[in-house]
Amino acid sequence: MATQLPSHEKRVVSRSPITEEVLAECLVDSYTQVFEKVNRSRAASEHWQNTPLHERLTYFVRLRSTLAERAESVARVLSAETGRPLQESLGAEVLPTLHNLDYLIQNAGRILRSVRLPQRRGEVFASPYGVIGSIGTWNYPLFLNLVPLCQALAVGNTVVWKPSEYALYTAATTIDLFESIGLPQDVLQAVWGDGQAGRYLAQAGCDKYAFVGSARTGRAILSELAVQGKPSVMELSGNDASIVCKDAPLEAAARSVIWGRVCNAGQSCVAPQRVYVIAEVYEAFLEQCVKHITHLRLHELTPLRTAVARERCHRLVDSALTQGARLLHGGAFDLSRGGYYYLPTLLADCREDMEIVAEEVFAPVVCVCRVADESEAICRANSTDFGLGASVWTQDLSSGRRIASELQVGLVSINSVLLDAADPTVSFGGVSASGFGKQRGALGLEEFIVRKAVVAHSAQGVRRHLFPYLPATEGVLKGIITLRSRGGWRTIPELLRSANRWREEMKAFQEKA
Repeated sequence: MATQLPSHEKRVVSRSPITEEVLAECLVDSYTQVFEKVNRSRAASEHWQNTPLHERLTYFVRLRSTLAERAESVARVLSAETGRPLQESLGAEVLPTLHNLDYLIQNAGRILRSVRLPQRRGEVFASPYGVIGSIGTWNYPLFLNLVPLCQALAVGNTVVWKPSEYALYTAATTIDLFESIGLPQDVLQAVWGDGQAGRYLAQAGCDKYAFVGSARTGRAILSELAVQGKPSVMELSGNDASIVCKDAPLEAAARSVIWGRVCNAGQSCVAPQRVYVIAEVYEAFLEQCVKHITHLRLHELTPLRTAVARERCHRLVDSALTQGARLLHGGAFDLSRGGYYYLPTLLADCREDMEIVAEEVFAPVVCVCRVADESEAICRANSTDFGLGASVWTQDLSSGRRIASELQVGLVSINSVLLDAADPTVSFGGVSASGFGKQRGALGLEEFIVRKAVVAHSAQGVRRHLFPYLPATEGVLKGIITLRSRGGWRTIPELLRSANRWREEMKAFQEKA
């Protein structure tokens, strides 16, 4: 039963998308409280970044073991808050999180190793930013939050994390995991609340920010950060395309597209939304899609997170139908049970002037479009402001790689969907309106460090670049430049003469001085 709060205190709650039961609630942190947490995080930063890397990694070894031991209970929290099947919570969140922790523990030392400069003049070191402000998401509330938190912490940053108000139950479980491993005080702190609390965090002067979420919210955060000149890494909205070539494995392609769009109710940023199918195999592909979507069972489906999301989905489907899309399955609320369920929906004959094709739709709706050839498919796949991911389906891997090279996205999977975005060796991120920077993998770890070059020079030396500027210096510079040209070696005698003149002029200058 929800705790009764004084009227002057604002609270947010996370409810089950199936029963609407309150799963977790919290008071919204005030502006002052958020800034105090950032200040405490900054005070803890010096000790944490001076802790040797191998000691910091021991915390994540413990975290990995603890998560593995609590896997089922954590997965049940995830399923309660998202409404998804337990199998998806285990396979799409807990297991990928463990894989990414494995990668971090095994590879952080190699990735963060300093790089020697040529001729032993110096090194390039990896240094933490200081305090990272992380604003989290709700659709994969363990995996998409815990992995970047661990990366930021492992390299020596402290972190202030604002979890989504739609994932408070999972956030509390995540904090409990960190507390159980004995992480030092104030190294990781949570800011609780709604979008206003996230805005306060964006204004609080962290040294870098990380965000996963919608393009609209990302732009709002960027407007706050621009005033302060703060860097960020952002994984934003997607509108992923799949291209089904005429030699595609149709059964595997259809089965994968339906799974990728229906699992987690399509609430995945890299779920295939637009499917461009070559005309020769268009109807055959649709037949396969119908076969697989009609065989789905109730216990395999996930509700949408909110009633508002379901209403928007239905409005977009209805709009597409009035514009000429063909409904092959679904297209309605699932009223057979409680919860924000929407029937898995298959639309054919879709076009880019339909809102359901043009915009990101976090819902179990597949939009299939007929194209004449691969060139048209590539052109239409690129006709969006979003550029997160894509997939290509073909028996010819060379052709698949060629098509992939022309798609303007951050990740292309050939004959697969979704899985590569969770691979710990794949650094994932979008282009254009889908964000910038990388999440996970080696490049994801690099997002949380500053590469600092330290270059050493002898205390002795001529330092010919300093004043005085002597007439012979121009001849020396021109000679060095000419050496880079074709046949430049022929100018070596003149370069030597210029060098001798420079020595004579410098000697005369010094004697006069």
